[in-house]
Amino acid sequence: MLSRLFSFALVLSVMSSAALAAAPTLQHFIYINHREADGANIKADKGLLDPRFSGAQIVYTWRDLEPRKDHYDFSAIKADIAYLNSMNKKLWIQLQEKSFTPRVNVPDYLRQDPVFKGGVVKQSMLSAPERDPNKPVTDDEYGWSAKMWEPSVRESYQKLIQQLGREFDGKIAGINFSESSIDIGTENADGSTTFPKDFSPKAYVDAIGDNMRVLAGAFKQSTAMVYLNFLPDEWLPGDDKGYMRGLFALAQSLKMGVGGPDLMPYRKSHMAQSYGFFKDYPNSLVKGMAVQDGNLRQINPKTGKKNTVGDILDFGQNYLGLDYIFWVEDEPYFTDEVLKTL
Repeated sequence: MLSRLFSFALVLSVMSSAALAAAPTLQHFIYINHREADGANIKADKGLLDPRFSGAQIVYTWRDLEPRKDHYDFSAIKADIAYLNSMNKKLWIQLQEKSFTPRVNVPDYLRQDPVFKGGVVKQSMLSAPERDPNKPVTDDEYGWSAKMWEPSVRESYQKLIQQLGREFDGKIAGINFSESSIDIGTENADGSTTFPKDFSPKAYVDAIGDNMRVLAGAFKQSTAMVYLNFLPDEWLPGDDKGYMRGLFALAQSLKMGVGGPDLMPYRKSHMAQSYGFFKDYPNSLVKGMAVQDGNLRQINPKTGKKNTVGDILDFGQNYLGLDYIFWVEDEPYFTDEVLKTL
């Protein structure tokens, strides 16, 4: 009897060890939202020296990667891979075509050649929930978005994606688009939105899906990820046009990673729009979220207090089931809270 009990306990111990070994480990990356000349800010970043961080998620703009039509400059990415590899760290690319400042992140030729129909559209982030309430309303609250719904614009963007895949698939940890949220048009008194004449919410959503297919095809070894948070002309759960639901379903069929900016536990505006879909996304597929500027200032609806790093870790791991968290070095929170808690 004792030998049977011992054998059973041994089997349980082996099973538990195997389960622990197989369980995914949450990886932490430093989020770097811009790259200075020659990568000076990356080389000076002390957070990257911390062994708790697996690498850096660095933003590269379409404009910088394609300075002239069909002429690509990936020297910055190559330099950053070499630097991170020297520290046994990994690079994660965020491919940025949107901006939330007056800077335009698309190449000049998109705005100059009539075939691209202007190339970009002006947007406003005045209504964004993560906006710093202490910051005065200035022109810095405005940005630009590429007209992805225009086939000519989308074709150029997809050529860039394919070239990036040929150069870097398997050499980087992952790559993601900028967030799906786009804030354009005029809000009317009845709550509806009047969009620009050349904009269609469905065409915009379809363009995201089209770009997802290309990204998934270009990156077979590195993780291809789509950032989904909000979509135009849809507000869940009341106004469900199937946009968000459809993109999550497409991501699953492509076996893509899903992610998003602004990891803010139980925030009402996010819970129905994307967090619920993250929660139900298969654990066999990759999920990642970024803790960006202002997230640690927000109030946790469950506690009524400012978000803590513990709140974010618990929500990220136990509610969303994340594989990656990308941390911005937003001071004093990064030094006083993130580094002391991880």
